Amino acid sequence: MAINVKLFMTLVPLSKSKRSSISVDWFDGITAQHILESEEFSAQDQEAIAVVINSVQAQPDDPLNDGDQVDLLVNLQGGSQMDCGASE
Repeated sequence: MAINVKLFMTLVPLSKSKRSSISVDWFDGITAQHILESEEFSAQDQEAIAVVINSVQAQPDDPLNDGDQVDLLVNLQGGSQMDCGASE
């Protein structure tokens, strides 16, 4: 019983395993938060990580099932607003 985890390439050097793909033993009650903590991501790093379970964005504390695919991605937000109005 296992959960397959893929890490976004920029997260690999920050992780304990230093691997882009890992397998985690499933247990009743496991969440992506457990994986983030076991990979020793800092609290600041965890705030910037988006969790995707079986191709659906999820919350870190959502329960996982045996055989789930978990993707840990960098949550990119923001940008700038540009004034695109035409001058009259």
